[in-house]
Amino acid sequence: MARLRMLEHTADVGFEVEADSLAGVFEAAADALLRVLFEGGLPRRGRRRERLALTAPDLEALMVRWLDELIYRVQTRGEVPVCTRVQLGAVPEGQRLEAELDLLPFEEVQDRFAGEVKAATYHGLVVEGADGRFRARVILDV
Repeated sequence: MARLRMLEHTADVGFEVEADSLAGVFEAAADALLRVLFEGGLPRRGRRRERLALTAPDLEALMVRWLDELIYRVQTRGEVPVCTRVQLGAVPEGQRLEAELDLLPFEEVQDRFAGEVKAATYHGLVVEGADGRFRARVILDV
């Protein structure tokens, strides 16, 4: 089970998520991003599914790439990833994320859109695990 805590930050928005697995932290971060982008709850089923693969040199860079990809999909491609399933693994280049996204057209939820997010940042970024729990702290540039 994942846990979310919103963080106060001067000109930006932040959140901290915790889960039983590293993949769960990436899924919870996607959910937290949607809470920032949209007011009220969103459906948990999309109209279509798509697979996505990303690589990065480390977990922190992978988290930024993951969230920036989701921001791009919402704000540029008009696709809202209402549900994500993530798998992570090490590769020679560093870390790899494979995800299955349930996508909903932006038009179906645009009345709940709270405003644009520019990007995930490296400021204060943490992705770590200890004692069988994993957590991430992320600040978004809004």
